[in-house]
Amino acid sequence: MKSVLIIDDHEDMRKTTADFVSMLVDGEVEIDEAQDGDHALLLIEKKKYDLIISDQNMPKLSGTELASILSKSGKFKTDKFLIITGADAKDISLNPDLKVEVFDKAHLIEKVIPRINELLT
Repeated sequence: MKSVLIIDDHEDMRKTTADFVSMLVDGEVEIDEAQDGDHALLLIEKKKYDLIISDQNMPKLSGTELASILSKSGKFKTDKFLIITGADAKDISLNPDLKVEVFDKAHLIEKVIPRINELLT
């Protein structure tokens, strides 16, 4: 069974993303949720995740800041880190060393779910 961590400061968006992942992803998936980057770091200390899906704009740590911390620590390979944003994905500036993918929330079903399936197989 694959494990996925979903991080979003808005509970309704976190739950919606978790529902889409559990219903539309091939195979069984165990989903954990974190309300912000700090909470996510605590969960990542305790468990290995196959994929992390994070909101970009959150208090304390943005999705890109969290990805950078994880990359520097070596605790998670950021090629399995997706950022979903309500803003235009093209407006998110990324460190070229991070292998993070950014998607607009508007494309959750058509682009994000297929990409999640690819990353979890």
